[in-house]
Amino acid sequence: MRVKGVKNKLAVFISAIVLAAGISYINHASVFAEEKSAEEHDPANSWRFKDGKPVKQQEPIGPSMTARGARAVANAWTKVNGVFLNSLGDPIPNATARGIDVSKWNEKVDWEKVKADGVDYAILKIGSRKNSTDRDDPTWAYNSSECERIGMPYGAYIYSYATSITDAKKEAEYVIRCIKGKKLCYPIYYDMEDNVQEGLSNKILGQIAVTFINTLSDAGYKDVGVYANKYWFTEKLTSTVFNEYPRWVAQYNYHCNYSGTYHMWQCTDSGKVSGIGTNVDLNFKIGSWNVNALQTISVSSIKLNKTSLKLKNGSSYTLKKSIAPSNASNKTVTWTSSNKKVAAVSSRGKITAKGVGKATITAKTSNGKKAVCKVTVRPRTNKIKKLKKSGRKSIKVTWSKVSGTTKYQIYMSKKKSSGYKRVKTASAKTFSFTKKGLKRGKRYYFKIRSYKTVGKTKYYSSYSPIKSIKR
Repeated sequence: MRVKGVKNKLAVFISAIVLAAGISYINHASVFAEEKSAEEHDPANSWRFKDGKPVKQQEPIGPSMTARGARAVANAWTKVNGVFLNSLGDPIPNATARGIDVSKWNEKVDWEKVKADGVDYAILKIGSRKNSTDRDDPTWAYNSSECERIGMPYGAYIYSYATSITDAKKEAEYVIRCIKGKKLCYPIYYDMEDNVQEGLSNKILGQIAVTFINTLSDAGYKDVGVYANKYWFTEKLTSTVFNEYPRWVAQYNYHCNYSGTYHMWQCTDSGKVSGIGTNVDLNFKIGSWNVNALQTISVSSIKLNKTSLKLKNGSSYTLKKSIAPSNASNKTVTWTSSNKKVAAVSSRGKITAKGVGKATITAKTSNGKKAVCKVTVRPRTNKIKKLKKSGRKSIKVTWSKVSGTTKYQIYMSKKKSSGYKRVKTASAKTFSFTKKGLKRGKRYYFKIRSYKTVGKTKYYSSYSPIKSIKR
């Protein structure tokens, strides 16, 4: 239903009459002040909308409607003796609950009256996202809060304008922001019907749906379905991917004759429910599917198999994470490094040592739980390339170059396994050293290491393999 503006004088006149009669008056324009701007810029066009405004659907009259007369009309879409009836008064096969879906067009809803009128659940419009602009339905916050207050089970839907997987991902992220902290227990539905999508291929429409649903699933929301009318599900949304998700089918008739599987049927946009001053969409849950699938299990902690780690520059190591509880809904982890020039980390927790120094690797879950590993990167180990007798009492040591080194330290001993003393500290530009004053006929053992100074800290490499020579 459209909310039409009135001039100030007329509004004052009507208010005075209502107050004089002692009737409580609700000014919907003030209750949903933002609705005006939302409607003015609503570009929806589909089988249900024209320039953003609802179009009344013509519902076909079923066989024997005239013959059944008042009984059928009186019992339409109600529950009689434990059975839900259609507009002819006949049982709806396998219908297990009656619901409504509402948006700004239904104005302010009295949810206590709705519940008292036998409505079992509600699907609430969150809004839409067009041209990178989020458009919250002005009734979303109120309706969701009221449903939670009175214990009305509810789900949600977004009207989609997505024409690419990028659009679909952004629409999903918008939904995630809107439902954060909400207690949904019916699915989230992706409303695919706008004319901007009608020219897309079945393959692209399938990719859009998969992107939207997977993005929600990664955030812990597993129960997500697709809304469209029978024509769209028959002619447009025919990719096999749609067989993997619950369908909410709109067909305004006394029965739904869609040949595929579906778990909810929108049967009319002309329903009458106490507490709603406009016509309202009526829906029936088909079958006994679980309505609590949206309950998410939060991550309580995350641990890493290493809390500290020493790496040689240029090497790598993949950390392993463990998340509790094991059945947490969203186990997505974001990896970051405090110093990418020292140690970079991939989205899978693989650390690559990039430079000498220290860095902290942090693994963070979507709900803010953290675990850290402190990484120290040391210079690479070099090696002694050659030992050579020099003169009568000397040995010349030649070693390999290590980039980024501050200095080299050369150690010597007369025993292989002990007794080493530093005999030279050489600059980074030096790659040989001659040790003098040695005894002929004696075996000498050598090893070498490098270090790099970062700030005031020296980071040492491991010692090179030992080499020896007899003088």
